Formats: sequence, C-alpha cells, structure tokens
Amino acid sequence: MRRKSPKFIADMMLGRLARWLRLYGYDTLYGIENDEEILKVAKEEGRVILTRDEDLAKRCENAILIKSNKFEEQVKQLMELGFEFKELFPENARCPKCNGLIRRVKKEEIKGKVPEGVYEDYDEFYICTQCGQIYWPGRQWKEMVKIDRKLRNLKENK
Repeated sequence: MRRKSPKFIADMMLGRLARWLRLYGYDTLYGIENDEEILKVAKEEGRVILTRDEDLAKRCENAILIKSNKFEEQVKQLMELGFEFKELFPENARCPKCNGLIRRVKKEEIKGKVPEGVYEDYDEFYICTQCGQIYWPGRQWKEMVKIDRKLRNLKENK
C-alpha cells in the first residue's frame, strides 16, 4: 500500500520553502498570516504546520519547527526527517503560485496565451487547473533543475 503524502501549511516565514514543496508535488498552503487561522486550518484539513516560530510549533502536536533561515538547510532538515523529494517534473508538481494541480496541455490550447516567440520555440506546455498559469520548460525551468540537483546533493552529502 502506498503511503499518502502529507499535506502542509507553511507560515509566512517560509514562502520559498512552500513554493518548492509545491514544485515537488506536496499540497502546501501558504499565505495565511494569523497563527490562530493556521492552527484551525491545520486541524480541520489534517495538515502538518511548517514554521520558524517556536511558540506556534509548541501549540500544535503536528508541527515541524524549521530551524534554519537558509532554504537549503530547510530542505535538508525535511529530508533528514524522511520526507521524499521526487524527481522534479511538471507532471508531479503543483502550481508554485496557488497550489493548484498542473496538467499538460496541447500546444494549440495555449495559442495566444503566451508570447509568440515562446509558442514558436516550445512544444511542451502545462497549465494550472486552478489559476490558469501556463508553464513551459524554458530558462526558469532549467534554473529550477539546477537548484534541484544542488538539493539532491545535500541529501547525498549528509
């Protein structure tokens, strides 16, 4: 039986980590500023709270206190706790902006919705089913793949 992936809710100090967890396919809420609301949503939806706030972490039994301010160290801490970071593929990712699911679309479906040069240069496109953001494997994606490699080396070089 496959283990169900945890769902997260990240506090306002962990925006970059939240976006990357989404890219790795984790259902991750972000953007709630009020601690009481974070606690309420976490309880109602069975989410693990990720926080840099010791007081908030103490108030919930299902919280992870993220120790470092550095993104790479935050990822390393989660890896050491046993969280899996699958290959970075758009098909596995969630939208880094809104947490929606991403699906591949036919090139024709996005005609007129991306710059003409992008439409001509690429054949692979993805769209967020929630906010409609369109993605393609361009320069930004290549940069994310480089960062992903660096993060995977953290795990191997424990």
